[in-house]
Amino acid sequence: MLTEIAPVSRSAELVGLEPQTLWRIDFARMRRLLQTYKIPLPKKISVDEVYARRTCKYKGESRNERFFTVVTDLETRKVIWVSESRSQKGLDQFFLLIGKEACQKIELVCMDQHEDYAASVREHCKSAVIVWDRFHLAQNFEEAINDMRKELHGEQAGGSELKRLSRGKFRFLFVKKAKHRSMEEKLHIDDVLKANEQFMKLEIIKEAFLSFFDLQTEAEAKARFEELGDWIFQAGFQPLMKWYKNLESGWATLKNYFRFKATSALSEGINNVIKTIKRRAYGYRNMEYFRLKIMQVCGYLNSRLMPPTKATENQLDALF
Repeated sequence: MLTEIAPVSRSAELVGLEPQTLWRIDFARMRRLLQTYKIPLPKKISVDEVYARRTCKYKGESRNERFFTVVTDLETRKVIWVSESRSQKGLDQFFLLIGKEACQKIELVCMDQHEDYAASVREHCKSAVIVWDRFHLAQNFEEAINDMRKELHGEQAGGSELKRLSRGKFRFLFVKKAKHRSMEEKLHIDDVLKANEQFMKLEIIKEAFLSFFDLQTEAEAKARFEELGDWIFQAGFQPLMKWYKNLESGWATLKNYFRFKATSALSEGINNVIKTIKRRAYGYRNMEYFRLKIMQVCGYLNSRLMPPTKATENQLDALF
């Protein structure tokens, strides 16, 4: 069907139907496909959240309900389920649908540090290993680095050259890996580092962590992590202290990355596709339709991978 690869509005133009009529046909078709859809039973999954809507449906609804939980099979690289919440119940839904036996066969779950997801995995997949995704960990680190930049920027005298060079306009330079900076950016950062020793310490800490995930063994990672902690506390960088303590308390999970080298980079790529789906439709008001559309475009809920099971499916296809 055209609606699997193009927006409903454009598809309606091509087949001579009203957009709302074609939308109802597409929605009904996906709901029928969902009734016969069997979730593929994975061994390794990635779990991530995607922002679905701006406002809450009901009074008192938590912010979690404005997100979808997207489950991706790391081996087939397909979305296999989408739930309308990023709370524990959102991931619980997936595990309950596949059943206890299938849950026990899941070996690895890659995700961010969202505690609701971890609680769901611990309850349903007791033999699975949780791996924190390096992409999200790096994001959290960069936020802490930027908070520290703002503190150091605020300590500079008003109107000084260092205050100008460290302002928010240049915040991305301070989290960028040194080898990826342009010559102009390198000269800019060099001026900052020469003028302030604290910025120099911040740069050393940043470079040490950005190469952290390139280490090959758990022992090397542990040594680097402890070294980072020493530097952060000696420098007295409060935002980074908070970040470090959070990771230190979760070292039992953090170290799993160096055993399995798994990431949810695939999920991040799928999230970009989902954003494209949302943009081309200028947003979605019906969250069930949006959820099914994700499974259609990024998963198996389509005519290419799920053959029609009813005569009406062939009748609908004949329209296109």
